[in-house]
Amino acid sequence: MPEIKVLPEEVVSKIAAGEVIERPASVLKELIENSLDAGASRIGIEIKKAGRGLIRVHDDGRGMDREDLRLALGRHATSKLGVFEDIYSLATFGFRGEALYSIFAVSRLKLTSFKAGSDSGFSIEGEGGRVTAELPAPPVKGTTVEAADLFFNTPARAKFMKSDAAERAQLIRTVEEAALANLGVSFRLVVDGASVLELPALPGGPWENLKNRAAAVFGKSVYGGLARVEGRTEGMAVYGLVSRPDALAATRANQHYFVNRRPVSSALLRQALYRGYGHMLTGRHPACALFVELDPGSFDANIHPQKRDVKFSSENEIFKTVSNAVYEELLSKQTAEVTLPSPGAAAGFSAPDVPAYREAPPSPPPAAAETGSLFGAAPAPQEVPSPAAASPDWRSRELSYLGQLARSYLLFESDAGLLVVDQHAAQERVLFEKYLDEFDKGGVKVQPLLVPLEAELSRSQMETVLKWRDWLKTAGFEIDQRGPATAVLRAAPALFYFTQAAFAEFLGYLSEVLGEPEKAAEDMKRSVIATMACKKSIKAHDFVKPQEALRLMEDLKRTKDSYHCPHGRPTLFFLSGGDIARRFQRGSAV
Repeated sequence: MPEIKVLPEEVVSKIAAGEVIERPASVLKELIENSLDAGASRIGIEIKKAGRGLIRVHDDGRGMDREDLRLALGRHATSKLGVFEDIYSLATFGFRGEALYSIFAVSRLKLTSFKAGSDSGFSIEGEGGRVTAELPAPPVKGTTVEAADLFFNTPARAKFMKSDAAERAQLIRTVEEAALANLGVSFRLVVDGASVLELPALPGGPWENLKNRAAAVFGKSVYGGLARVEGRTEGMAVYGLVSRPDALAATRANQHYFVNRRPVSSALLRQALYRGYGHMLTGRHPACALFVELDPGSFDANIHPQKRDVKFSSENEIFKTVSNAVYEELLSKQTAEVTLPSPGAAAGFSAPDVPAYREAPPSPPPAAAETGSLFGAAPAPQEVPSPAAASPDWRSRELSYLGQLARSYLLFESDAGLLVVDQHAAQERVLFEKYLDEFDKGGVKVQPLLVPLEAELSRSQMETVLKWRDWLKTAGFEIDQRGPATAVLRAAPALFYFTQAAFAEFLGYLSEVLGEPEKAAEDMKRSVIATMACKKSIKAHDFVKPQEALRLMEDLKRTKDSYHCPHGRPTLFFLSGGDIARRFQRGSAV
């Protein structure tokens, strides 16, 4: 009996579906791209039960006749290429005949369409790749695809899907990206009967529509910090909206990159954007809707089944064009709005010397570096060797307060030496341990806010925050929703004080780093929330009175780790009398 077997068609179709259809958002992306390629000017989307129940997409595009409908559900069927070489010059979003075929293989599908000139529309229904009915339909312009009961016949794949909130967030982000990329097309999204996005294509040109959509997708607070950038070289155009240097964010959550209007995840484009800011980022991140327009033959979007990755034929040229566009159009021309050091100053900033692109990820942002892979097997905060380990234990010595340096560092005389304390890091450590102690005892002290704080998020970010709302209440945070994209903080742990901006950044962190509540270990959740709350609620550059400085040190003495903040950075260091004497080339401390 031969060991090599030809797989049954049913198995082949499910394997093909697995390559293209990863989750409900994968289905939605493919259906939206088909509508766009059909010339749609309006796309209506309805989602039920996080896409598992129903994904319905209706467009007013060219439509299909009866024969085309039948062919569209077959393998390798496409209207987008005829010979292999066409793959290198496609101006459409895709060519794969696997999309509808793959969706059909793992859902109960209904495909209805009307082509101008036909006597009537036509509809095909089926499930699991098998047609069950072919019926006439009303002559309604365009095409409607309804994919219901997704993964009904592949329960193993359904088992690995995330929570409804997580899947809804991905579905909403898919529509947000499509709307940003296709400014001449109107989008409407309804989720479980509620209108979530209404984005009409308005007169006024692409830039006006991009501004309107960025305001709706990013939220007004993020949008208010964006500036227009444009750049062009032979065969390439770069344009879009990016954050001003004075309006950077705590996370990368609001970054969108497009190549020929295709949403992509590109390390090259991200590095080029960051390079354009030079030294102005200071550990923070720009929001962006950044577009690159190229000849279709100069990049390959088919190196991955979901087409999120792209490979460019001229990486260095793209890197230079993007980074220079950001620098020239934003930094060098925004000096009236953003105070930059003069080029001759010690901390001066000049146009970046753009190096050849190297395919290596940029340094991790502070949020990622400080918290690790948050809800995986994340390590505890780094316990690096104590910077004061070589000196006598400062906690057993009498301290004499000398004063404050730069409103950030507290200076104490101790054991004939100098103890330098980072007041921000020390306060973080104290609050971190106090908060966790309250949490462990089940008694987080909560302070209702006389004036609730508001933060505007994207719709997809809001979904992520909302799935954590019940657990956050046990952590002392009472968060409500006002409208589709506004979070309201009504109460917070009494240990913390949030400004409006700090609350917005706190939620920004949450929406980016939080995973699934039910899959995260309780101690890890507490540690992450405490770490981020401490980071956002306390600021350096506060004046500290002598009695407050001494009280802080007494509190720091009682912590489990007085030498490190919750992120692993030092809280203090010690210079002995001998160390100081050597600086002055003296033989002894006195």
